[in-house]
Amino acid sequence: MKYTVLLVLFFLQFTGYSQSLDENSSSEKANDKLLLTIFLKHDQTMNLNEIEEIRTQQGFYENLPPEGVAVVNWFVVMGLGQVVILELPASKLSAVNLAIERTAWKAFTTEIFPTYNLYPIIEHKLKNKSKVELNEKLSTKKANDKLLVTVFLKHNQTMTLNEIETIRTNQGFYENLPPEEVSVVNWFVVMGLGQMVVLELPASKLPAVNLAIEKTAWKAFTTEIYPTYNLYPIIEHKLKNKSKVNY
Repeated sequence: MKYTVLLVLFFLQFTGYSQSLDENSSSEKANDKLLLTIFLKHDQTMNLNEIEEIRTQQGFYENLPPEGVAVVNWFVVMGLGQVVILELPASKLSAVNLAIERTAWKAFTTEIFPTYNLYPIIEHKLKNKSKVELNEKLSTKKANDKLLVTVFLKHNQTMTLNEIETIRTNQGFYENLPPEEVSVVNWFVVMGLGQMVVLELPASKLPAVNLAIEKTAWKAFTTEIYPTYNLYPIIEHKLKNKSKVNY
């Protein structure tokens, strides 16, 4: 009887330990995703119809994103091209690269950067914490009331990150960007490039955004600003893999 009780206790302890390991593994698995930012840059020796014909023939929409990979954003950044942010397990990295090389090349020139979500790290510093998830089901009137801009805050590698942080803190960066009535859509670090911020705003707030950048981001960063629109709702029906996640 004594040995039976000990055996039961050992079994329960072992089961609990195994369950703990499973939970840790599940937690690690949930975190085992990376983000990639892909620039699909337009070749202006071709018009849009010619580009579309090439990527359709090459099976672009059937192969990007591959299975097991989800779209975070798919924007047209006007004057630059398309910017696609994907979420994927590390094991799918080669599949994404092959899909781009096989189906996007010739239609676009491409650049790929590892990326991470900066917003949760800096949210507590921001005076205006307003953040939105783009909702494709908004009424046409409401959707037309807002525009998107993509702001690139490019790192100046003559300074360390601490020096950059000191400058933008002293200049009131976090208190002024985004201005009131302007919301963050995404705020990512695109590694090797800098920070990429997508903002949603009424057109009347465009001067306020520009002034906030000029007054508080310059000197810490070199900046580029592009008008942007959400391409995903327009092309979703073409994609074989429609998986999408929000950040």
